[in-house]
Amino acid sequence: MKKLLGTGAMLLLIIYLLPVCCRIYTGTALGDKAKDALAAYAETEQGNGTGSGSGSPSAAGGQAQSSGNSYAAADSQGVQGSSSVWSVGGSGTSTDTGAAPEGRQVLQDEEITVLVNGEPQAMPLETYVEGVVAAEISPDFPKEAIRAQAVAARTYAVYKINAGRPMQHREADVCDDYTHCAAYLDLAAAASARWGEQAGEKLQKIQEAVRDTAGEIVTKDGAAIVAVFHAASAARTESAEAVWGSEIPYLQSVVSPGGSACDKFEGTVRLSHEEFRKKVMENYPAADLSGDPKRWFSASTRSEAGSVIVCTLGDVQVKGTDLRNIFGLNSANFTLTITDDSISFHTIGYGHGVGLSQYGAKYFAGQGSSYKEILLHYYPGTEITTLAG
Repeated sequence: MKKLLGTGAMLLLIIYLLPVCCRIYTGTALGDKAKDALAAYAETEQGNGTGSGSGSPSAAGGQAQSSGNSYAAADSQGVQGSSSVWSVGGSGTSTDTGAAPEGRQVLQDEEITVLVNGEPQAMPLETYVEGVVAAEISPDFPKEAIRAQAVAARTYAVYKINAGRPMQHREADVCDDYTHCAAYLDLAAAASARWGEQAGEKLQKIQEAVRDTAGEIVTKDGAAIVAVFHAASAARTESAEAVWGSEIPYLQSVVSPGGSACDKFEGTVRLSHEEFRKKVMENYPAADLSGDPKRWFSASTRSEAGSVIVCTLGDVQVKGTDLRNIFGLNSANFTLTITDDSISFHTIGYGHGVGLSQYGAKYFAGQGSSYKEILLHYYPGTEITTLAG
């Protein structure tokens, strides 16, 4: 009987301690990363930046988002919450449940089907790439930067087609929804409205960049890579692991100058305490946001490039990418200022920060780098290959 009671007591002790141990583990699983205390920023006001409770929304899993600037790819592949960029096994966890398994190889001159405004349209692959480049990057950027964007756009399209049509658009290979595939501009219909008298000149620059790189894609071990891109990073790009939790050899943190040229490189979103509390409680009802707001945040874990990976908010673990989504932040690379009447996020960079930085490409092109050098810098360990004709 004593032995039985002793065993029962031990089981009760294990049951009691298990949640505690799990919580300790999840709070320290990223212990190898740089850590900081977000709460430290609550002690003093850091500047008088302006901002509102709204900001450019984050994409949930596709290519670039304009967000007021028609050429700023704010959120190419901006995965938030449970969304995922990965469409094929081995690259991460796919959220395309029920995706058609049959992918196919892509030829340089073949037609693909694009879902445009909800309607499937057949067009040559290179025509589609022209529309993506027009939607994603300014034709005023240097030629080599536009060429790099063209190759990245073509690569991502090929990657998606190789993976097979997902349940989001079984009738098309890719779509014009930046939250799932890529932004797309019908140049025949929209060029004049967008560029006016300069439409011919700007259209020519885009078409030349696509033609000069015709059929070229970025590959790793012979396969098209997940060629994600964004508008502007901080001093370094983010790794896929830091942002989406998936280790991808060619999506690592690399040096990326030139981001400050983006007009949304720095941003501020300010909320009252009550506005902040309401948004948090809608998403994290278990969070304890009682007492002094300066004590709501505690330790955070940052990536090598500076973005918040996870932080403790009201005794709840919260991802930095989720906070970016909830509060409409330009990036997850943020610091906090907490005053007696407001909470402000100050962000650096525009977009998720992974892969090709468009303003980084602009900088490197201005320094004389070729588009191939730019691509191989932002996607290390890859090579440029040409699709079969």
